[in-house]
Amino acid sequence: MAIYTKNGDGGFTRLADGKGVSKSNVRMDTIGDIDELNCHIGALVCQMEPHLAEYLQSIQSSLFVLGAHVASDSKEYLGNMKLISLHDIVAIEKMIDEIDGKIAPMRFFILPGGHPIIAAAQITRTVCRRAERSLIRWVQEEEKEDYATAIAYLNRLSDYLFMLCRYLHHSLDIPEIPWNSGK
Repeated sequence: MAIYTKNGDGGFTRLADGKGVSKSNVRMDTIGDIDELNCHIGALVCQMEPHLAEYLQSIQSSLFVLGAHVASDSKEYLGNMKLISLHDIVAIEKMIDEIDGKIAPMRFFILPGGHPIIAAAQITRTVCRRAERSLIRWVQEEEKEDYATAIAYLNRLSDYLFMLCRYLHHSLDIPEIPWNSGK
């Protein structure tokens, strides 16, 4: 498999199923944002305790599946690869609830930062929000009705990443940085 084909030099590329599209197409933005989110999660995995790393890797697998679905309309290409399900959302909610049971209630808005891993998790959260917005744009443009659960999944994932940041503050014994509105 060639690493460079020079086919994309003119601003066009091919989807997984061979369909040609402009690299500026909203579908390509969505694929790229999901890929970037997956990479940021991979960077977090390298720094996490084993049980959190394992869970984050399962999220990465789900994101690869989501990316494959966005990259192809071909049932032949996708095979039996199932799109995000309610089960995946419930699993994230369970992790959020687990973290919530270990940390103090939130009393103020929190500034991102305090430690490099926490800042990286906050960046990952914002990239997740961008991927969600991209997916919504693509779904609306293409009228893809079967992606409502995937959109909800990304929304819940950003909630999980926020709670992961709070957990990291707690487990690393680093105080959360309160936002001072100046009022």
